Formats: sequence, C-alpha cells, structure tokens
Amino acid sequence: MIISGKKISELMNYDIEVIFDGAQTGAYNMQFDYQRAILHEEGKTLPMLRFYAWKPWAISLGANQKETDFDPESLKKYGFDLVKRPTGGRAVLHANELTYCFVGPISQVVSAKDIYREIHFFLVQGLRKLGANDLEFEKSQPNFNDFYKREAVSISCFASSARYEIEWKGKKIVGSAQRVIGKTVLQHGSVLLGTGYELISEVANLKDENARELLRNFLKNHSISMEEIVGRKISYNQAIEVFKNLLLC
Repeated sequence: MIISGKKISELMNYDIEVIFDGAQTGAYNMQFDYQRAILHEEGKTLPMLRFYAWKPWAISLGANQKETDFDPESLKKYGFDLVKRPTGGRAVLHANELTYCFVGPISQVVSAKDIYREIHFFLVQGLRKLGANDLEFEKSQPNFNDFYKREAVSISCFASSARYEIEWKGKKIVGSAQRVIGKTVLQHGSVLLGTGYELISEVANLKDENARELLRNFLKNHSISMEEIVGRKISYNQAIEVFKNLLLC
C-alpha cells in the first residue's frame, strides 16, 4: 500500500511517499532502500518513508562491519540471512520487529541530525498508542571509539544507544542508523516488537562462551521489546495499523 502527499513534521515540510511493504528478503530490502536513495538524489522520486519486515529473519551488518563477525554454520543452523546495510552502525538481527526506512533531503536549514530526531519523535507517537508509556530519548552521545573496542558487546546495535534514540527506562527499543548521499539522507531503523533479536548472541563469531554470555547479558540489560513493555504480543500488522492511522489523520 502506498500513501502519497504526507508530512511527518513541520520541520520536514514536504510531501513524502509512504510505503507499507510487508515481509521481504534482506537482499530485496537493502537494494530497494539504497536504490530509492540514489533516485531521490537524482531528483527522480519523492522523499520516502517505508515500513517493512524480513522473511527469513536476517542479520544486517553496518556498512563498515565485517561478515566475519558472524559464524556461517550458526547462521545456517538458525536459518538467518546475512546482508550488508548501506547505512552505518552495528549489526541487527531483524526478527519480530517493524523496520522503517526514510529517504529525504538535507539542506542548510534541515540537517541529517534534525531528520534523525524528527523521525524518532514520530515513532514515539506510534509506540505510545501501542501502550508504551515512559518512553524517553537518550540525551548523551557515547564514545563509540571506546565502545567498539569491546569486542563481544560492540557487535550488536542494541548494545548501546546514541543521542535521540528511543529508550524505555534506560533500555533501547529502537535502533537507527544513517548515511548521507550528496544532499540525501538514508535512515534505517528497527523497532523491537517482540523477542528474537537477542539471538544475535548465538550466531556471533566470538572467541569463547564467556564472551557469548557477556553479549547475552548486555543485550538483556540494555534493550527491550514492546512485548516485554506492555505484557502482550504486538504483531507487525498491529503496529502498521497504528502508524498508518497516524499518517492518515
């Protein structure tokens, strides 16, 4: 389903094509988003906000992350795909989640950081309607150079929060990453609807079981899903309906 002519915020005061795409393969999702960013930069398409899921579940690597961070045999055992994102950040296991992609213009007036913030404000509206109260934004920016030196925990996007990422009582529920292509920003984000994402610790290529346990515990202590917050399952379709209604209002 495609909705055209919507605005996300007053700051992003331009028409946006909204696409609800269902579950697709990792390769399709990443190629679609990157191509859309290129076409937008060439002036051939509207800005875009796309919602989708993954089938099968897949790990997406940040643009600068190595495939050797994950064990091929373990990925095969769990049935997870492995793809590379065009955006930065660290790996995400796309399981029971709602994924979004935003493609739009940046300028002297609206920066990539502004868009990052505005998209998160919009997401908070939907998550509150799904029952997640006490949501807040991370106020500080961690030292990622130091964080990336922590071999086990730094593999996962959900092991740390950047400024303006969405948290519930100090635990991350949405992970986002950007890439700027000319005067176009491409932003990806994962909204954790249910558990499953934590299985990234079982397929990571770590030096021993102690490192794996460290990652398991770190994810448990630093991230959370909507299901865990509200005490009930929230399906992809339920989440989509909430965001669709927000956009149609």
